Amino acid sequence: MEVKYFDSLPSTNRAAAEAAREGAGEFYTVVAREQTAGRGRLDRRFFSPAGGIYMSVVLRPTLPPSEYPLITPTAAVAGHRAIANVTRVKTEIKWVNDLLLCGKKVCGILAESGTDQSGSPFVILGIGINTAPVDFPPELKESATYLPCEDKSALIGAILAELSGYEGVIKENGWYDYYREHCAFLGEPVLVMRAGETKRGIALDVLSDGALRVLLEGDRIEDLRGGEISLRAAQID
Repeated sequence: MEVKYFDSLPSTNRAAAEAAREGAGEFYTVVAREQTAGRGRLDRRFFSPAGGIYMSVVLRPTLPPSEYPLITPTAAVAGHRAIANVTRVKTEIKWVNDLLLCGKKVCGILAESGTDQSGSPFVILGIGINTAPVDFPPELKESATYLPCEDKSALIGAILAELSGYEGVIKENGWYDYYREHCAFLGEPVLVMRAGETKRGIALDVLSDGALRVLLEGDRIEDLRGGEISLRAAQID
């Protein structure tokens, strides 16, 4: 396991992907205190001010590609466990790739796959944790917060330790019960945003393949394997 530390990078996912394409091995990790061009899901900007934890891990899964989507919820469990163990702070999991603190986002996860120069597959697992008490921009003030953390190195190490057996966790479905237990949204109203449409519903359950089962208006049940949900917007509306 090799960990490279930087004060600032445009994107740790980009740096890790470049290393992976050149043959970096499993658990090669890039960590930065700041990102100047961080990205989240759907290619959105990920606010990454100085003083945070922004890390991207090269994974070399032997899993079939059809199971790659389970890396994200498994990473959410790993992050949740590590935060609880190191900081004693209780967070909640929001489908599919966020951790919340007091209902506000404190951690985002992004997994991206690719192949290296020899054609071998890899997955870049990016984890960004707000650990800096900064003044969030207006568009994030109501939805984001920060995690008090005195020992960031310990938290990084704990996350990597929790991730170390990720393939076995996925094969044994070991993430599932913990993920459901610590979900922030089951039984709650949600707004489902998918393919340019927004629908109101109730989050019923998370399935073993990572899908979210929702009861939509008109008593129609759907299993979501794409898109995203909003909890705060559903409560406000």
